[in-house]
Amino acid sequence: MEQQRGFTLIELAIVLIIIGLLIGLGAGLIGPLTKRAKIVESKEIVDAAVSSLISYAAGNKCLTDNLTQANVRSTTDSWGSPLFLRVAPELYEEYCNPYSGNICNRKTTSLIVKICQDSACTNYQIISNVAFIVASKGPNYNLQIANGTNEVWVYIAGLNVDSYSGTYGGLTDPNRIEEFDDIIKWITLDELRVKIGCLMQIRIVNNELPYGFEGNSYNATVFAEGGVPFSSGGKYKWCREGNLPSGLIANPPTSSTDCLNLSEGFWGQADNFVISGSPANNTAGTYRLTFFVRDNNDPAGSNDNVAQKTLVLTVNPTTAITPPPLTCASCGMYSGKGDCERECTGPGKKCERDYCGSLECWKCSD
Repeated sequence: MEQQRGFTLIELAIVLIIIGLLIGLGAGLIGPLTKRAKIVESKEIVDAAVSSLISYAAGNKCLTDNLTQANVRSTTDSWGSPLFLRVAPELYEEYCNPYSGNICNRKTTSLIVKICQDSACTNYQIISNVAFIVASKGPNYNLQIANGTNEVWVYIAGLNVDSYSGTYGGLTDPNRIEEFDDIIKWITLDELRVKIGCLMQIRIVNNELPYGFEGNSYNATVFAEGGVPFSSGGKYKWCREGNLPSGLIANPPTSSTDCLNLSEGFWGQADNFVISGSPANNTAGTYRLTFFVRDNNDPAGSNDNVAQKTLVLTVNPTTAITPPPLTCASCGMYSGKGDCERECTGPGKKCERDYCGSLECWKCSD
């Protein structure tokens, strides 16, 4: 019989060496793979926090600087460090009234992000009108961004910096210069407005003015809505292009041949724009008037929300017949929503609120 041969010591040694090499290679990969997994997890945590803040903004029309209040799934990253949150001051607390649409009405914020190419941030790209920023300290447990008065500096990956010092989230942040590895995401105001479904920032509601008669009392109100109203002295500022017929006055009285280039200080402030009086004799005709309204989006400058609309005021000649009282029907509208819905039928038709002079009415539109 042929004898069975076993492993020689040399063969066994070779096998053990190979097994040892494989174990060594595997052990060497454990650290990098674990780090990579935690980085991926932290990116997902930051993304989830951003989504929660957007959802909070959609429901409240304001933001919060409290991650717990925003129902963020995790307020710490995968290494257990608290997430960093910075919110534009105009979008929360006393500058933003919940449920009133302040985010949708606002055009700018004071918060900016600088993407720095060097540690001193002398070479940078600037991101303006930022709504909020969320960041993780990254695998080095060290928040390295610069958190300035109205700006946050972030750095290109691998740059040796540490621009944050002090306490954050109840923990003292280490002060050591090392490769930048913070995980950061920000949302601009325009992005936020789109994501929460904002419509027009400010608008003039009226689509027409009631007609008048020579020698008869006349009153019309131009309404605006949206934007960032002034806290006192009237919600908006107004300007008018075009001349009124003799006998009628405007409140506010401001008029110009070029309202858009007229300094804000000369605009008249009021909740609404009112035309009143009695058209004088021999003033019959049509008067083309363009109304401008602006809000308080930029108290220190001129970057406000502005809307304009051109309406026609028709004055009829004097007649022996007393003009009928102003009703919604005078403007081809309905006094009640139900009346409008009964008549407004067909594909794409809908009833919308509008004004006939100072009367609130309903109109059928496509």
